[in-house]
Amino acid sequence: MKVLLVADNLVAGGRERRMLEFIKGLLERGHSVTLVLFRDAIHYKEIFQLPVELIVLKKRFRKDVFIYFKLFTICRRIRPDLVHTWGGIPSVMTVPVALICRLKLVNGMIANSKCTPFTKDWFRSQLSFPFSTIIISNSKVGLDAYGVSSEKGVVIPNGFNLARLDEEFNRANVFKELGLPDSHDTHIVGMVASINWRKDYPTYINAALKILGHRQDVYFLVIGDGQDREKVEAMIPDNLKMNFRFTGNRQGVDRFIQIFNVGVLATFAEGISNSIMEYMAFEKPVVASDVPGNRELVAADSSGYLVEVGDEEAMADRINTLISDEAKARRMGQIGKQIILEKFTVDKMTDQYLEAYKRLNN
Repeated sequence: MKVLLVADNLVAGGRERRMLEFIKGLLERGHSVTLVLFRDAIHYKEIFQLPVELIVLKKRFRKDVFIYFKLFTICRRIRPDLVHTWGGIPSVMTVPVALICRLKLVNGMIANSKCTPFTKDWFRSQLSFPFSTIIISNSKVGLDAYGVSSEKGVVIPNGFNLARLDEEFNRANVFKELGLPDSHDTHIVGMVASINWRKDYPTYINAALKILGHRQDVYFLVIGDGQDREKVEAMIPDNLKMNFRFTGNRQGVDRFIQIFNVGVLATFAEGISNSIMEYMAFEKPVVASDVPGNRELVAADSSGYLVEVGDEEAMADRINTLISDEAKARRMGQIGKQIILEKFTVDKMTDQYLEAYKRLNN
């Protein structure tokens, strides 16, 4: 099968990581992949090591209609069996080409759990959904938010690449990299997420400050970056800054997750979170906001705790419970890993995508 994937970029993010893992899965099953990007922002350099035709179509100016002609030329040359878009802008831009080339369009723009009318995402869905053969979301809450019918909508959760569990890891080097004391008395709590309005960093930081109000053996990591970073850092008093580490965007975040005692995701809305999947795969107990997407992944009070959005008291209490009770934290981590092994692997994700592709011929 020849698959044409159209995406905006390959920056370090959950959506992009998922696409990269899917590409690997397709290649392992003997399928051919052409990847078209609209920006040359490529953080996942391993794409260059894969047998994939990679094409970057950069706009020369904002309304560069020549992009459509270039995409049309690519479709005529490779004659794909289908075109699969990965994001809102790629979905809208691919519609005319898919119609002219009479290609089945798999729309993969839904990766969140909210769609407010008259926002950019809403307009993109209105422009692309009517012309899409199927519409894929990584969570049921995503399909519901966008009002996708059961005839067109398909839920395919993210998949974790189990090979990542076998990668070499040097604990001492990671602690040294972060400037943290490596001892049994050091407890690490971490949150892997972009620092923007979608994530509830104020609740995470305030929960951390409450914990530090009565114990100083806990260090809080923020793995990610974004436009709100300065505001978030400003919430931390000078005398407690030593207990926080802001890493910015990093490659190979697995090495940080492996030193966590607790993985946190404070958020206002969520689909299936790659960060939570990674915590669970590495046997870390989870404390996350109680939103629909997180409920699809976390077994409440079994693999982790779900707390009400904005409830910093409850978040601090659950984090502190897991830090203080190592046996409970270990059990929750083990249950979380088992959930990933049974339901959320890259192999299962790839198989589900291929099953969805088969629907195109029915």
